[in-house]
Formats: sequence, C-alpha cells, structure tokens
Amino acid sequence: MWSELPQLPAPEIDLLPDPIQHPVLVNLSDYRLIVITGPDGEKFLQGQTTCDFRRLEQHEWLRGAHCNAKGRMHSTFVAAKIDDQQIGLRVHASIAESALKALQKYIVFSKAEARVHTALLVGVLGDAAEATLPFSLPDVGHCDTSAGFPVLKLEPTATEIWLLDDAQAGIPDQLPGVWAQPACWQQYFLERGIAEVTAESVEELLPQELNYQLIDAVSFDKGCYTGQEIVARMHYRAKLKKHLYLAEADLSADSTLEFGVDVVGEKGNVGKVINATRLDQNRWRLLALVQDDATQNSAHLAVAGQPILTWKPLPYAIPNESS
Repeated sequence: MWSELPQLPAPEIDLLPDPIQHPVLVNLSDYRLIVITGPDGEKFLQGQTTCDFRRLEQHEWLRGAHCNAKGRMHSTFVAAKIDDQQIGLRVHASIAESALKALQKYIVFSKAEARVHTALLVGVLGDAAEATLPFSLPDVGHCDTSAGFPVLKLEPTATEIWLLDDAQAGIPDQLPGVWAQPACWQQYFLERGIAEVTAESVEELLPQELNYQLIDAVSFDKGCYTGQEIVARMHYRAKLKKHLYLAEADLSADSTLEFGVDVVGEKGNVGKVINATRLDQNRWRLLALVQDDATQNSAHLAVAGQPILTWKPLPYAIPNESS
C-alpha cells in the first residue's frame, strides 16, 4: 500500500500529436483499481464476467465486463494478474464504488474479497516507448510482473503500468517522455473504437452495444456467468442492427457532449452518444451507438447548432448482421 501517492509532473500537452514520435506519459487519474484477493479470485471472476479468466495463466491481460442478470453492464474493465493471490480490475473512477458493490454482492460466497486499491496508474503511448522504458515489456496482449509491478502491453503503441506501493515510488521519475492530460488516454482509445461504462451508463448497455464481441471482450465458450444467457442470445439468435461507430463533430466552445445525446439522421433518431472527448476548443471525438445504415447518410447531434457528424474508420470491421 502507498503511504502517500507521489506527485506526478504537471501535464505539458493537452492533445496527442499525430503521429506520436516520442513517448507520451499519462497519469490515469480517471481510473481506479479494484483488487480481488484470495484463492477463489479467478474462479469468482470466471463466473461473473464476460471474459475468460483462465487466460491469465498464459500471462494475458483481459478486457471484459461485469453484467447484471439482464445482461446490462455494471462495469467494464481491463484485468490482469498482480500475483498468485491478487487480480486487478482497472475501471473508470466514476463507477469504482458501484462496481465494487456489484462484485461484493456475490463474492461473499467465495474465499476472496474485493476492494478499491490505492494505486498509481500510468499509461505510456508511442512507438519509441519500448526502447526507452527502464524495464522490459511483454508481448502485445500480455502482462509482465517481473519488474515487481504489473506492466500490460495493450497495443504496439500503448502500455499500462500499475504501481501499487511505496517500493515503486521512484518509477515515474524513470519514465522517459512528456506528460499529457488524463483525457489523452481516452482520446487514444476512442480512435480505436474502444468505449467503456461510466457513471451515466451503469446498467444501461449490453456488451454488444459497445462492440465488445468484436474486440475480444466477450467469450462465448467459457461457460456460464451472470447475464450470460442474454448476452449469448444476442449473439446467436439476434441480428444486430446497431453498432458502435467513430465520429467527430464541431461544437460551440461552451458546449459539452455526454452519454445519451441523440444522434439524428434523415428520418429521425438513429442512436446516441456513448463516450466523447474534446480534441480542442470546438472539435470533439465520439463513439456513438447508431443504426448501421446511419453512417451512409447525413447525421447530426441533437445539441445547439445541430453539428454534423463526420464518420471515421474503425480499426476493426463491423459485420453486416442486419440482412
């Protein structure tokens, strides 16, 4: 445990450069770490979440969700093994307490416990990071704890570091690069079509409504978990007519963009905003859950000025399931 979290340098940049030529460091202060401790931790999570926790034995990290009995998500997370007795779930700070309560509702039947851990979470972005970090990195998709703390290689240009106690206080000073605003982390992952549950969307969305079946965040052969029947039925029996899509729009300087803002097409409402981040004074990047054909036509946001959406390509394919 930390006696006191170290003070990180003030952010020097508000917007990620394109391309990222030098390492960019991000204080992930918008997130918290829920730690599951005990011999039954993996078994408990296997029966509660959408992803297959048996993959932790191959030193993988996991993206997944914890659903209620109706398949609606309490939380979304990035998970990794901390040690033989501890598993971490990195969740958005706005849902940390509600996500914890949802897990604690069932964990009383297991030899495990859950709590929000005081952790310093740091993200590193950029191609040059691997050559300049003071510790070795795992392969993409894996987690390495040999440095004494979890290091998750999320993508070729994205690494996540979980610092858990005073023994790691000097690590931030050893990280090369320029510090960026916390919102830059969301900016990076929105562009990659990855959304998450925040306080506004707790128990509002099915995993498929965040494209989680397309980004390896739902296992359809792991067995039962809470909400699995609904999630599986959507996968095997339903024809999805809506998916998550990436877009940008210009809003007035005093406008904000939050979960649930309507997206309006030529024939009326076609969907809603899920996650959004400001790129500069007027420009916003967003992920919207909309009808698949909406991206082939003009659409705008139901806010002042009715800004037109510019649809952007996703790094993964959206299947045609509506025919």
